[in-house]
Amino acid sequence: MAGREIYDVCVIGSGPAGGVLSKELAEAGAKVILIEAGRLMRPEDFYYHAWPYELPKREKPTPYYPREVTEAIRYDDSDSIGVDRIRAVGGRSIHWNAVCLRFAERDFRERGLAGVEEDWPLSYAELAPDYAYVEKMIGVTGSREGLDIVPDGEYLPPLKFRCSEEIVARASARLGIRMIPVRKAVLTEPYDGRPPCHFCGHCMEGCDVGAIFTVPNSMIPKAEKTGNFTLLANRVAREILVDREGRARGVSVVHSGTKEEEEIRARIIAVCCASIESARLLLNSRSPQHPNGLANSNDVVGRYLTGHVTAGVTAYLEDLVGTPPINNDGATDHAYIPRFNLDGKSAAAGKLGDFAGGYHYQVQFASFMYPYHASHLRGFGKTFKEQVRFLQPGFFQMGGFGKVLGRAENRVTVDRSRLDAFGIPIPVIHFRFGENDKTLWKEMRDKAREILENARSRLVVSTDAEPSGFASHETGTVRMGMDPRTSVLNSYCQAREVKNLFVVDGSTFTTFPEKNPTLTIMALAVRAARYIVSQRRSGDL
Repeated sequence: MAGREIYDVCVIGSGPAGGVLSKELAEAGAKVILIEAGRLMRPEDFYYHAWPYELPKREKPTPYYPREVTEAIRYDDSDSIGVDRIRAVGGRSIHWNAVCLRFAERDFRERGLAGVEEDWPLSYAELAPDYAYVEKMIGVTGSREGLDIVPDGEYLPPLKFRCSEEIVARASARLGIRMIPVRKAVLTEPYDGRPPCHFCGHCMEGCDVGAIFTVPNSMIPKAEKTGNFTLLANRVAREILVDREGRARGVSVVHSGTKEEEEIRARIIAVCCASIESARLLLNSRSPQHPNGLANSNDVVGRYLTGHVTAGVTAYLEDLVGTPPINNDGATDHAYIPRFNLDGKSAAAGKLGDFAGGYHYQVQFASFMYPYHASHLRGFGKTFKEQVRFLQPGFFQMGGFGKVLGRAENRVTVDRSRLDAFGIPIPVIHFRFGENDKTLWKEMRDKAREILENARSRLVVSTDAEPSGFASHETGTVRMGMDPRTSVLNSYCQAREVKNLFVVDGSTFTTFPEKNPTLTIMALAVRAARYIVSQRRSGDL
């Protein structure tokens, strides 16, 4: 129990944002309490090296990936999207694919360079030192390529291409498209007391050796070592409480097991619950001082929900089909195709594009254990099995992730007439892809097919008939910005209307490019932590 102690900082949410923020603040001397709705996962909760047919009922059982139940969220007038709200200590860091990409300078300047959305209230140059700090802190493998669209960082030795990636890399080069080693928070050599990857191919199933960075294996031990850190698991945040002046004074939480309520008091509150839950918490935190929800007098909280539009393509390479099977598991994806449609031009066709933004491809993040082609083959019995086995060595998978323009009408609201198991109004998602998003998605899907056909593939399969998203990459809803009318936070993730309230996660993004969000989330957490420390020392917070 937390008792009646008043902490310096209460952090809500233990994913990459909350984990990094807590560790940084505790090391700076702040008394930190970290609240998490879920529990600490045990090794027996995972099926690290199980084959699909070994899982109970051949599906991942509960509490594996203890996500919020579907009844506790509603999609209202929405396209095909899904949000991932895992509840466990470490959040999505315990099952992420760990791709770590810096945003480019142009990604912070969408209005100034592309004439869409808004510019961020900070630049790449301002965030670059925090990117470097995080990369060295968590251990990121990669290579320095000199590409403006995906700036170089501080890297451990890169993962090596496998045969299939070498084949597709050559095909991509013929189209004027670069494939480079992936940048990923997985170790290729011993680092920070953690062992290197043993290439089991289970990155998103949980890493039993700790080669992949997670909050439980890296941030929490360092925070605990300071003596300034308290972890309070199994507590669901109901609302943020305020004093008479409207400043945050604490958090009302519900024990996930007993349903008992308690109040955690702190001088500073930091919300790190991800885009959907952070917006939900602020909207549910109504008071006479904040009748429209906390820090929401401009009605921006919940708005500008965005995330990646996705398209997946699989194929079977002619150079490899029918060859003797070998262990290709690796560290899931070893390679990456950065955005190449720069300056409004298609690298492959050289023609002017008709959409804003770009896309990239992550390859081979699907497990080699599963015969994805089986459902697309005809026949049965012995000949069918022979077809499956013949094609499997040539397996190659590409996942496209594209930019979605942020629009005010895409948003999160709460339904006060419908409560979850803890008596808290549920979030409601309202989201539609715009015409720009659909046009980008179509080119992204078709370009993946072109690359794989150029690599001499058979059975090129694209299962996406319509755009879908977000692949756990949702952002926006409590965004930072330069214009107080269209943003909630300043460039340090501090709420303008409630000075001792910070929101530190993907919800803070002003805009969102095609790149994975987590490295930027952690860099912003470091930036926010340093700002909090400096403001406290100067007496301004």
